[in-house]
Amino acid sequence: MKSITKSSRINNALQVIQYLNSGMTVVEACRAVGIPRSSYYDIMSKNPEAIAEIRAIIDANNREQLGLILSRRNEILKKIILEGLAEDTAPRDRLAIFKALNELDKDLTNKIETESQMESNALDFLKHGPITRLQESRFSTTQTIISIESGS
Repeated sequence: MKSITKSSRINNALQVIQYLNSGMTVVEACRAVGIPRSSYYDIMSKNPEAIAEIRAIIDANNREQLGLILSRRNEILKKIILEGLAEDTAPRDRLAIFKALNELDKDLTNKIETESQMESNALDFLKHGPITRLQESRFSTTQTIISIESGS
């Protein structure tokens, strides 16, 4: 029973993530799913491995969709033009579909480029570690030698 509850909570978090990907804020997404914002953050903090695994699956799916769109772009355009020229099809309907595909193409491409840059930055950080510079702290103590001489 406990695993069902955990799966349900993770599923709720994933639904929130999907809404976030569509442009909603965390508050709006949580409201749409029907969970408090604090529950979303709690789920995310307690299940990072499950969330990361599912995000990887979503990213792979996005990459696959982008590949399909790119590989079929010319075929789609030809079909849209041919069907747009047909008497029973409104050309603006076909062009609207093509515009939507182009927007999806741009969004997925931008997302993948951003993720690739983030992965590159993370890998670079892991290879080299943080950049450190030797500086003196303003809170550090300074060493002073005090000599006391007797008057005799």
